[in-house]
Amino acid sequence: MRSSNLKAIIASAAAVLSLSAMAADPTVHPTNSQTELTPQQQEKRALKTESKAEYKARKEIAEVNKDLDVADCKTSGLESKDVRDCKREAKNNAKAVKQEAKEIYKEDKANIKAHTE
Repeated sequence: MRSSNLKAIIASAAAVLSLSAMAADPTVHPTNSQTELTPQQQEKRALKTESKAEYKARKEIAEVNKDLDVADCKTSGLESKDVRDCKREAKNNAKAVKQEAKEIYKEDKANIKAHTE
């Protein structure tokens, strides 16, 4: 594994953790009605916020990985047609990962709704 890939993975993991921590902290986005919510409603809101933050982080990780793959394609010394194919494959992989992230987010929302009802 290249050191640039390792750096990107570490940076992505740090971003996921920081977004999750921000999502779980109710003081980041205070609302006037938050004091009137029941503990179950507060838990539901926190879970939804955390799920959305994780979804966004997964999308960002997919985009960073795509950029790394494209850079690897450009520097690998391939023929121009092979470089185009490599870039296309990187783009398609990122699209698939983003779709998977969206599906996970939808499942999380459904699970949160079922869990808190």
